[in-house]
Amino acid sequence: MSCVVIFNHNHGWHSQQLASALVDCKVEIIYSNLSQCKVDLSLPFGLYIPGLNNQLPDGVVVRGIAGGSLEQISFRLDILHCLEKLGVPIFNNPSAIERTVDKARTSFLLHHKAIPTPRTWVCETKEQAQAVIVQAAQENYQLIIKPLFGSQGRGISFIDRNNLEKIIPEGELYYLQEYISPAIPNQWKDWRIFVIQHRTVAAMIRYGQSWITNAAQGAICIPIVDLDSEINQLACQATRAVGVDYGGVDIIQSINGYQVLEVNSIPAWKALQRVTKSNLAQTLVNELIIKKLKYL
Repeated sequence: MSCVVIFNHNHGWHSQQLASALVDCKVEIIYSNLSQCKVDLSLPFGLYIPGLNNQLPDGVVVRGIAGGSLEQISFRLDILHCLEKLGVPIFNNPSAIERTVDKARTSFLLHHKAIPTPRTWVCETKEQAQAVIVQAAQENYQLIIKPLFGSQGRGISFIDRNNLEKIIPEGELYYLQEYISPAIPNQWKDWRIFVIQHRTVAAMIRYGQSWITNAAQGAICIPIVDLDSEINQLACQATRAVGVDYGGVDIIQSINGYQVLEVNSIPAWKALQRVTKSNLAQTLVNELIIKKLKYL
């Protein structure tokens, strides 16, 4: 029987959904936490993962990496890189996670592949941020500031010359992005597209109570039966641009067309599952994990 490790720092609904889907495929599941693993070169493979009895798993699903110091997070990613070096398939792999958890790299890669995405500036000094704000004022557009490693709409706010002194950027880094006004005034919405192997498997529209449209911030989620072909194409191009096996792609509509906001390599799909008939965890397992295990 194949063995798959699910890594998360707080196993909950998503881990349970994946475990149920894997059990149906006759796969043994081990819940683990990257912070409990260690490099131990006295062991046959040089790694210790609780519950594996010094054996390698047949596959790994990463559902979460706990916050910590730079050294701790780097080490947890090291564990994933080591497993990958040993030939263990990882979903998503550590390089893909690194490319997408860092919003600056995601924005750059989207831009590099000519995928429409909001204008973005990332800098370390207040003087550099001030220059961007001045430019925005001169060209009459608004800016927002985001945490480089944020999620679920937390820590996002408008920024201008009036509040720059009051804002303390996370990690002493300014991630500034052009605010995209809705195509229809005061109708805040975006699209969440769930993509596996560069193919859309589910999608929804999120209507926000304000300009932040994350489901975690109270957005109303509406299923999409017939996805616009342009949105579908953009979502699949975005996952290719950042090199993920699967992901959640956020797309917004401006007066000038659709733009990709983010690509999430550890996407939540609980809100999407509520408005989707198919079992997304089972689809993820069938279309990605089990197929990969069969090739081993």
